[in-house]
Amino acid sequence: MDFFEAQDRAKQNTTKLIFLYVLAVIGIILSVYIVSLLIFHSQVTAEGGISIWYPGWLATVSVIVLIVILIGTAVRVSQLRKGGSAVAELLGGRKVEPSTTEQHERRLMNIVEEMSIASGLPVPDVYVLDNEENINAFAAGFGTNDAAVGVTRGALEQLNRDELQGVIAHEFSHIFNGDMRLNIRLIGILNGILVIHIMGMILMRSVLFSGGMRVRSRGGGRGGGNATIAIIAFGIALVIIGYIGMLFGRMIQSAISRQREYLADAAAVQFTRNPDGLAGALNKIGMTKKGGKINDGHAMEMSHLFFASSFHSAFDKLFATHPPLDDRIKAINPAYGHGDSKKGKKIREKFEKEHVAGGQSAPRSRGVGGHDALTPEVILGAIGTMGGTNLNRAGKLLSDIPVSLREAAHEPLGAEALMYGLLIESSKKSNNDELLEWLREKTNEAVAEESESLLKDLKVADRKWFLPLAELALPALRNLSKAQYAQFREVLEKIILEGDPENIFGFALEKMVTHQLDVHFSDVKDPDVRHHHLKTLGKEFSVLLSALAHASDKDTEAAWNSGIEPVKKFITDEVKLLTRAECGLNELNSALDELSASANPVKKYIVSAMIHCITADQKISTEEMELMRAVSETLDTPIPIEAMNQG
Repeated sequence: MDFFEAQDRAKQNTTKLIFLYVLAVIGIILSVYIVSLLIFHSQVTAEGGISIWYPGWLATVSVIVLIVILIGTAVRVSQLRKGGSAVAELLGGRKVEPSTTEQHERRLMNIVEEMSIASGLPVPDVYVLDNEENINAFAAGFGTNDAAVGVTRGALEQLNRDELQGVIAHEFSHIFNGDMRLNIRLIGILNGILVIHIMGMILMRSVLFSGGMRVRSRGGGRGGGNATIAIIAFGIALVIIGYIGMLFGRMIQSAISRQREYLADAAAVQFTRNPDGLAGALNKIGMTKKGGKINDGHAMEMSHLFFASSFHSAFDKLFATHPPLDDRIKAINPAYGHGDSKKGKKIREKFEKEHVAGGQSAPRSRGVGGHDALTPEVILGAIGTMGGTNLNRAGKLLSDIPVSLREAAHEPLGAEALMYGLLIESSKKSNNDELLEWLREKTNEAVAEESESLLKDLKVADRKWFLPLAELALPALRNLSKAQYAQFREVLEKIILEGDPENIFGFALEKMVTHQLDVHFSDVKDPDVRHHHLKTLGKEFSVLLSALAHASDKDTEAAWNSGIEPVKKFITDEVKLLTRAECGLNELNSALDELSASANPVKKYIVSAMIHCITADQKISTEEMELMRAVSETLDTPIPIEAMNQG
């Protein structure tokens, strides 16, 4: 199973979730209907007879219950509309600043940054649950651009680096597989069901604490007292029905979550090439009395988000959101248990079969100088993964970048100045002093001075550091205010035009900012899917592939032909190699906007063609790498080009 298939599987799970949700709502409606008849039937029947079929009353109950549940769901989803950061804050999380120097937090940030560079994913926001002493972690968000990764204080302090790396790799797997959007929807659904329980509590308390028990004396007869008792009984019934609804919710969590945890474990081991790390983390959780328990009041409704079970009840055996720790450990590393787990073994074999078949563990061929050859199969197989080799390369790349540049990327003013410096240095304009002077007029003096200072390091820096540096700077830029960000975007766009409108790095950088930061500062939505076949994208596909072919260091036509080969059955005669003037950055920008509205199978063809095109000469030029980054941002497809193209 590859990245695109995993994303589609997540959408299929959404359909499954909706089906279970509908069943739960129907069950709640019928329960409320029957209880209300038993308690108030004399008030809702025309003749006072006992019957269970009253269409009008059923319709009334259905409408009321649906409105209550939908409002409860909508309110929670609205609260979480900011994505992963909203979930983390609801759990009491504290955002870790990229510039942190605290030992444990710095180690965590280094691990997350390495994995992002190794996988091509945007660097997520990182949170620590300071009040949670047990070992646990989570990933949350609607997509890759608003994701957040959180760990408990216990995980931060009790796990060694290998174990923490295994846990974070597990959470990255959930990001790759599109699980996060489903998880947030599930939180909303559980909250909607819980509202019924809350309404019952409110109903009982409003009667008991508003003098409702004195209704009988004021009413002068039994009628008032009976009505009061009936209301209290109905409130109790709603509380019970609410609990039953929560059992439905636990059932839904269990149905959605358990299998995915085995798959995420297997993926984490594949990413890190170190089963002992993940197994060690699970083993430490199992050795503590409280396991991965989360004390926050939202632990139950969000238990499906966590690395290990965060909430325990009498129904764990029936509705546990996570497989038993022993089974997970044995599936990863039988040496930690007493023999292999049959269930775990089946899951592992299934994972290996699907992912090897998908090319993710394909054998590497050796290239010139002993480095892994940049074959299309290797790069395609790396999409939606990070791999042990890429992880090591990413770590080396980050360690090679001068400390001054890394530190600048980790705090807002330095990150803003770094972005401007990267643009100026990558520009083909001969005199950068003019751009610096222009920058001083458009921004504050502190930013301009910092940009000028950083340019001294950037002038002698390796160009392959530029994209990773921009990636590292984005989390710090999320800390800008809306007004500061608006000014930053304005200056960024103007400096691109003033410096070099055809600067490919500037084009890639703008795409990174648009698709990662605009989501944070505005209500940008993913484009609706309009294209389910490559044949409807002939013009746009021609522009994209032609631009990549012209970026080749060698034969443009050979690169074009290599790109066409894997998709020639799915294109029309409209697809043709364009001149360089016909596929400039303006034309490419328009083409990418349309290509981004493609279904996942179409995106897979597009990416395959691109990778075959840029690897036709068995090397990736700087321009090719930067164009690929622009495309991967637009298509929301993590392609780990920076980590693969080392050496």
